[in-house]
Amino acid sequence: MDVGTVVTLVTAQGEIVGRLEAYDDHYITLSRPRISSELAVIDESVAENFFGSGISVTGEKCPESLAFSVSMVLAITVTEKSFAEKWASTAHDWVI
Repeated sequence: MDVGTVVTLVTAQGEIVGRLEAYDDHYITLSRPRISSELAVIDESVAENFFGSGISVTGEKCPESLAFSVSMVLAITVTEKSFAEKWASTAHDWVI
């Protein structure tokens, strides 16, 4: 995966989507990370709220960048295009 690609981190807490900023043996850094809402997958009427405003309820809203420990990530994959577009709309990142 190239830096700049919109990716999904699969974690025990859920899926986090963001633009890959950097990675090394210890951390994966995403710009504008957003956690997906499982509720939106179940009920399409809340699809416009598919992504939260960050990655946690009590954390900073709309963070510009966050580093995730590689040990907490179960998998990383390129985000499917329609979800990358939803993320871009939510995160105000218009380059897909």
